[in-house]
Amino acid sequence: MNVCIAGAAGDGIRGAGVILGKIFGEFGYSVFVYQEYQSRIRGGHNASVVRASEKEINSHGYYYDALICLRDYVFEKHAERLRGVLICDSSFGLEHEAKVEFPINETVERLNLPDISKNIAAISVFCKSFGIEAEVVKSVVRESLGKSAEEQNIEVVRAVYENLDISVGQIRRVGEGKELVSGAEAIAEGMLDAGLKFYYAYPMTPATPILHVLAADSRCVALQPESEIAAIMMAIGSAFGGERAAVGTSGGGFALMSESISLAGMAEIPVLIILAQRSGPSTGMATFTAQQDLYFALNPAHGEFPLIVASPLTIEDSYRLSGELLNLAWEFQTPAVLLMEKHITESHTTAKLGGVVKREVEIFRERSREVFRRYEITESGVSPYASPPALVKANSNEHDEYGFTTDDAEIAAEMYAKRMRKGEEIAKAVANLEPYVEMRNGKDWIVTWGSNFGAVKEVAEELGYSVAAVRFMRPLFLPKISGEVFCVECNYSGLLSKFLEAEGVKLKRILRWDGRPFTPEEIRREVERWTE
Repeated sequence: MNVCIAGAAGDGIRGAGVILGKIFGEFGYSVFVYQEYQSRIRGGHNASVVRASEKEINSHGYYYDALICLRDYVFEKHAERLRGVLICDSSFGLEHEAKVEFPINETVERLNLPDISKNIAAISVFCKSFGIEAEVVKSVVRESLGKSAEEQNIEVVRAVYENLDISVGQIRRVGEGKELVSGAEAIAEGMLDAGLKFYYAYPMTPATPILHVLAADSRCVALQPESEIAAIMMAIGSAFGGERAAVGTSGGGFALMSESISLAGMAEIPVLIILAQRSGPSTGMATFTAQQDLYFALNPAHGEFPLIVASPLTIEDSYRLSGELLNLAWEFQTPAVLLMEKHITESHTTAKLGGVVKREVEIFRERSREVFRRYEITESGVSPYASPPALVKANSNEHDEYGFTTDDAEIAAEMYAKRMRKGEEIAKAVANLEPYVEMRNGKDWIVTWGSNFGAVKEVAEELGYSVAAVRFMRPLFLPKISGEVFCVECNYSGLLSKFLEAEGVKLKRILRWDGRPFTPEEIRREVERWTE
């Protein structure tokens, strides 16, 4: 079932989508919740698409089995996609063959409740129409909204169930209840399990929810400084002090961090940067998704230095990769970039998170009168790590083994080569971490990266294509593929496609750059168009 809840900013559309997703999760379904909203506080158009399936899914659908309208004017925007029942206020007078109308606005006003309670009333109309018991709805509302909003919204649920007597379908239980988690929650949990102690971020959509999650967690300190530059410099300072730290931002903030990323590369200080992509360039469409920053993430700063970049395929994968990159950054004393998308950070899915563990790194912390040999020349390029109260020097200038500035040609060449040797060791480590996912269904292939994976996987299984989904971008590992090849990306140029073509792979691009993610139906339509 694919359900769209639509209305204006301020109507609680996002919250309604999460609550409905949790209700489906209670019945044992695999759930994916996609959030679409404009960059405005009130008015306009917001939508939340909630998809539930008995099989595992990581994508919403294009066509709706139900459309819940909280404003009359949003119906026209979604009418073409509606293949099932329309649910709306009885005063709207909308024309659709199958519809359930209820005096939502009047009921909320009669109960003397705030307008935002209309979202709970609308969800209740849907649930009653599809045979979901009132107690299930009440339980999820209590769990989601807490005591402050509990009683008034429970009263709304009760009023709908007592005054609506209609059935358009039956949603049955298919298994044990499943927990709904957001991409932001998954990323935060992965970093925490890998030992995160400090998180710094200046708010920037779509990375901001990660800051909100971590600010409420006692296992780390989450701080909002005055700018993105301050954020990454504080993270570098925390790592110099021997504590694991990360920052989160989007394209514009990542640009401001460029010089500091180079500093971390020279000083060999581990830091994890979460780059949550949105539609650009510049401010672009700040609340819409994209995959436009790949080359920027791969080359974020001046000079050569080892860098690790990876992009998760699903919300559950973002948990694994956020923890893995934090571990790798500390193992190899270098910056790492988790290349996210709005479509993952702000979506929700049913998932079980677990399995990431902190890989300990030896840190010398003893007081001494001698300067620690922090940048000792080693065969692997990885030097011993130290932090205060040890006497240790970090330097953004070229330096000798003790961290003292030098422009001696021989020392500079040897130190530069030492740092770059870490790249070979990183590649060996990443080779054992599933740098890409392969799923063999046939001789022809669909290649992709990031959040497209959920929709691509469904289409490939249905049409008999094999799938190759790239996770690690630097170091880059490309699968060996043949036959007819499609590459699916959310950018204009086909950024991953160019890497494949450089390896001699002939392919057809399936691209979009309108700020919206692919659905399975849209990818299927494009594949069939190319193969007609």
